[in-house]
Amino acid sequence: MTTTERRHAALRVAAIAVLATLLALAAAQTPTPESHDLPITRVVLFTTGVAYVEHAGSVEGDAELELRVPPAAMDDLLQSLVVEDLGGGRVEPVRYGTRDPLGRILASYPLDLSRDPSLAELLAQARGERVRLDTDRTIEGVIVGVERESVSDEAPRTLVTLNTATGLQRVDLAAVRELHFERAELREQLDAALRAIAGYRDADEVPVLLRFSGEGTRAVRVGYLRAMPVWKTSYRLLLSDDGADLHGWAIFDNPTTLDFEAVEVAFVAGQPASFVSELFEPVYVERERVGSVATAGFVPPTDAGAVRPEVARSMMAMPSPMADTMDEMAMPAPAMPAEAPRGAGVEALAEAGAASATFAYTVRDPVTVRRFESVLVPIVRTPVEAHPLALFDGNVHPRHPLRGVRIVNDTGLHLAAGPVTVFDASGFTGTALLADLVPGDDRVLSYALDLDVVLDVTTSSEPEQVVAARLVGGLLESEYRTRLRSSYLLEPRGEVERFVVIEQARRSGYDVVTPAPAPVRTPTAYRFGVALTVAGADTPADPGVPTQVVCDGTEPCLLEVVLERVASRRVAVSSVPLERLEVYLQDLDLDDETRAQLEAIAALQRELVRLDRAMRAERERRDAIYADQGRLRQNMAALDRTSALYRRYVAELTQQEDTLAEIGQRLDALARERAARQEDLEALVHALGSE
Repeated sequence: MTTTERRHAALRVAAIAVLATLLALAAAQTPTPESHDLPITRVVLFTTGVAYVEHAGSVEGDAELELRVPPAAMDDLLQSLVVEDLGGGRVEPVRYGTRDPLGRILASYPLDLSRDPSLAELLAQARGERVRLDTDRTIEGVIVGVERESVSDEAPRTLVTLNTATGLQRVDLAAVRELHFERAELREQLDAALRAIAGYRDADEVPVLLRFSGEGTRAVRVGYLRAMPVWKTSYRLLLSDDGADLHGWAIFDNPTTLDFEAVEVAFVAGQPASFVSELFEPVYVERERVGSVATAGFVPPTDAGAVRPEVARSMMAMPSPMADTMDEMAMPAPAMPAEAPRGAGVEALAEAGAASATFAYTVRDPVTVRRFESVLVPIVRTPVEAHPLALFDGNVHPRHPLRGVRIVNDTGLHLAAGPVTVFDASGFTGTALLADLVPGDDRVLSYALDLDVVLDVTTSSEPEQVVAARLVGGLLESEYRTRLRSSYLLEPRGEVERFVVIEQARRSGYDVVTPAPAPVRTPTAYRFGVALTVAGADTPADPGVPTQVVCDGTEPCLLEVVLERVASRRVAVSSVPLERLEVYLQDLDLDDETRAQLEAIAALQRELVRLDRAMRAERERRDAIYADQGRLRQNMAALDRTSALYRRYVAELTQQEDTLAEIGQRLDALARERAARQEDLEALVHALGSE
């Protein structure tokens, strides 16, 4: 090293030392925010697979809070995070470690591992690289290409072609025991890509830094959503002669690394909308590439002669394609959206919990649920209105009803869906399922098969029947009635006291004709009440289901249900056949005007029918004469023209010709009369249509 070089090296060392001293002094003068650990104070669980987690506490001066969040939970946090400094301080921007999508990271390496390539695909990407292949011998060369070869009666082979010192060689990849890339930089890039895959998979948590700026001691609050198991509900229904008690429990599962120590817990029943927005991974937009403009070679054109001035002006006015391209490139960038206003967030959530769409069970005492632990929390203990019954649904069991109880939600609570274990004086009696039950609504809980009652169900349908008709202009509107009849024969086994609710599916367009009073309607069925009584006891009943039949609990009992559908059809009155009109006139109770109009139409149609029959009879006579004339002419061809028989045949033919002339005249007269009657009918129908 020369003297000048040593002098420059000493100067560089001195500069580095000075710079380090200045940085140390700056760091000593810059206050470091105090690190705080805000405890979790509140958890609100929803039935949509998320929980609202809230941290609360106090900070002093400038403070910093670090949340450790799993990568899978970052999207939920970024779309829901609420940070509040309740003492007048300022919330600084939230900082967190980011990462590119794995596919984009891997695509940046010379060998792309984003699609889990096979060895053949990896070598195809490395064309032009020098490799060493160890098979039964060692082969060195540059990769030329990879190909797949099919040979009849053999499995396909994958071959790699190498350019070696002795020429091109093809090597079967199945025989390769080891592959080594000669270029060190490529090996390092491959190792780096593999480390990126492992690091992406093994990243356990992302640090999220929350910073508060201010003076003095201040209360702060942090809340966010996080994916959590759906909280579950289970109930116990205790039946007695005095009524029923409902006990409800909520199951809180915590398969996370969070420890909830003495936190306030709320369980929200309902279905608020919830989805995940992909906010954690950076999003890139594929921009369109515009090629560089290169000057093309010049070829002298062939002179085509002078151009007229007006043509030249029109050509000069034509837009330039390159000008259009430059205009598009020079378009102003779209305006950035205004910053979204900050809201309290936590308060809004509390209001949502009190809305009619949801109902929150807030546990009065603090709850502790440590990581990878579950707890069973009591949330409901209240008497409920309950009415015992037996519910028959042929789709559930074709012969027996189900023992059950209809409960009315008079608790003022939203009862979330869940299983219900039913107990009576004898102990456990069955298990039912409860759907979401809002205040004031009711549900039937079926928990056991009722073997004391057997039902035999028969169904039939009555033929379609016309029940009414009226003229609407030139159209005849008819009402048709279709009836379906269902018979339910209940047979008690012994002496049975029971209120049996028979459920029959609703049919579109059908209404209940019998029995009375009208049944209860559910979204899919009708419910009819049958009371089976025993001597000396009150008749069983349910105020929510009317009783249609009361029977002795020791004898068979029949309930008949008739459903009716009335539909209307409109057809042109001129196309209604006479037979149907006569049925309407005979069987239907028509108003005077409609009856008079139909009778006038029927009279014209009868006249047309009479004329058609008369014309048909005349044609049949004419056709018979034509057939007889053919017979006579055939016989005459074999006779002597001077014979008496021949002359008789001539006389008969002459008489038949006279008859045919008369038939023709009658047919013409009948046709004219029919045409006149048809005109009368059309005029009548037209007059009806113009009313």
